[in-house]
Amino acid sequence: MPRSSLQKHYIYVPYKDKEEAKGLGAKWCNESKKWYVPNNTDLKQFSKWLSPQGNTIDMNEVYNQFSKALFECGLIANEPIMDGKLRRVKVDGDKGSEKSGAYVGYLDGYPAGFIENFKTGQRITWKFQCERGSQKIVSNANVEAIKKANEIKAAQRADERLRLNEKTAVRLQEEYKNASNLQGKHTYLQAKGIESNGLKVDRFGNLLIPLHDISGKMWSMQRIAPNGNKIIGVIKTQSEKDSGKEYAARKKGCFYTSTPLDLHKEFFICEGFATAKSVEILLSKPTIMAVDSGNLLSVCEALLEKYPHKHITICADNDLKGKINRGFEAALKCKEKYPRIHIVKPSVADREISDFNDLMRIKGKQTARADIQSQLVAQSIEHNTKNKDYER
Repeated sequence: MPRSSLQKHYIYVPYKDKEEAKGLGAKWCNESKKWYVPNNTDLKQFSKWLSPQGNTIDMNEVYNQFSKALFECGLIANEPIMDGKLRRVKVDGDKGSEKSGAYVGYLDGYPAGFIENFKTGQRITWKFQCERGSQKIVSNANVEAIKKANEIKAAQRADERLRLNEKTAVRLQEEYKNASNLQGKHTYLQAKGIESNGLKVDRFGNLLIPLHDISGKMWSMQRIAPNGNKIIGVIKTQSEKDSGKEYAARKKGCFYTSTPLDLHKEFFICEGFATAKSVEILLSKPTIMAVDSGNLLSVCEALLEKYPHKHITICADNDLKGKINRGFEAALKCKEKYPRIHIVKPSVADREISDFNDLMRIKGKQTARADIQSQLVAQSIEHNTKNKDYER
């Protein structure tokens, strides 16, 4: 095929004109996120889109930049929808029905948005970047007006998000209150080699793990399916789907523990439920489940603010299989910000062992208990030595 037949003439189509341009034969390039006219098409009928228009925004470039930002945060969203609504999507590493990413894209006024990866804890506020003299031109006279309008809209969106969180919390509190107690065994608990009394299940047989903030308010809950898949928040009924009801469950700073915080002499924080229950078995002490690595720092901050004199140990994941050891790196970030925090992790160099539940199941309770206790003793000795040196 001749090289010329592959040529694409890119055009600058505002969002409001996309259907008109499409009807004339324009096509969308997924790779560049721009509209183009095939080489054998007459360009005259596309004349009004051949160059950027003054004081207009090139929507192709908006989607291109937003898609790039989503990708860089690890979210899997090939064709993002920028309609001002919260969207949950998969991220790198998600399994089954997990959707550990969320984004909101706004096109009203100046294009902006919010992106969060719950696995990594990365949260960014996104804004379309202006390139003068190229694809977008905004006059100086409009900059301040746009900035002020965006600030007002951001505050309104934050208020709306809080109202949605509150509404979701009420919905989940009611569901949890009326849920059935777990009867007999559960496939997930059996697979993890743990038992847990007092848990409830939803209508699909998913374990329900209530998530509270530092004041004790329940904002959300994690659902763990028999096959181990995990989701947070509401599973809509058919009537809720039909009516278009929206929910947004808050997770940041929320956690699960089966023992009141005042009864914890010190805090042992784990990522997942199975790990937390395993550490309870190994240490005979209560633990706290932070849900995932992205929420570790928020939970630590909440605990330290209310209980500044209680010691914190993060029982970190140590994933040797992936390129990024997210759990351990998240724990290190907590310690970097709060040096008083201690970290323990499975010290066995086995790619099949990424947390203390794996260690307990594969190597046995005795080996797992010896591993975690030896690290705690070593850290205690180091801590006491530093204190003595300081006193001298």
